[in-house]
Amino acid sequence: MLHSLVGLVPRAALLTLAVGLASVNGLRAQQALPTPQALAARHDSLVGGRAALEGYRSMRMQGTLAVTAMGLEAPLEILKVKPDRYLFRAQLGPMGELLSGFDGAHAWAIQPGMGPTLVTGAEGRLIQDQADFFADLHDLSRFDRVETVDQTTFEGRPTYRVRMTRPTGEVLTEYFDVETGLSAGVSASVSGPMGPMELVSVFQGYQRFGGVQRPTRTIQRNPQFETLLTISAIEFDGVSEEAVAMPAAVRALIPPP
Repeated sequence: MLHSLVGLVPRAALLTLAVGLASVNGLRAQQALPTPQALAARHDSLVGGRAALEGYRSMRMQGTLAVTAMGLEAPLEILKVKPDRYLFRAQLGPMGELLSGFDGAHAWAIQPGMGPTLVTGAEGRLIQDQADFFADLHDLSRFDRVETVDQTTFEGRPTYRVRMTRPTGEVLTEYFDVETGLSAGVSASVSGPMGPMELVSVFQGYQRFGGVQRPTRTIQRNPQFETLLTISAIEFDGVSEEAVAMPAAVRALIPPP
């Protein structure tokens, strides 16, 4: 009906009306975005919630790690012991073994050709996040600010983009699938040996294991290459404290108190 008023309403008034309608529509679109709390709660409920994990004290995930650009596919194992003991192991054939972990206080890694290192900064915090036994769930209290930015496309799927800012100022961005409600992926900027770089993880193929639903395919991208982590099996309550212990070569790097 607006076009029928063109001859009756002055041009300036029409422009003011158009701007006003655009502002109202923009405000409505912004108000229609679900809150980060609602998105996180929906995801957590779909994957089983905290109750699904409370009865377990450890988990062992098995699968493969593939680096297409290198023609590499290697067996991997991820071990977790409640509350925050963690070990990632991938056998890279002739290249050697890739290890990383968290002992409750220190993040660390052993890479072929580089030897043992203590991992600090943003990269270390990412390892610490993964070590949390409840890492697939959300604790938004860890962040100073969380906000649903917009609805966008991520990996070809409609998603809600949520920005989460740590007390350190570091920003993580998570994408929640509009249709399924599950987390579709996360991105973060971290400082590595070659300077700041953007890391992107894409979550696909959610399946249920022992009452817990989790992605069976995780694509990880950085500026140098892309890796694919595939999980084929998850075993609960079969991991000892010794299995996730920090290697002696790494422990020797920790300064005395």
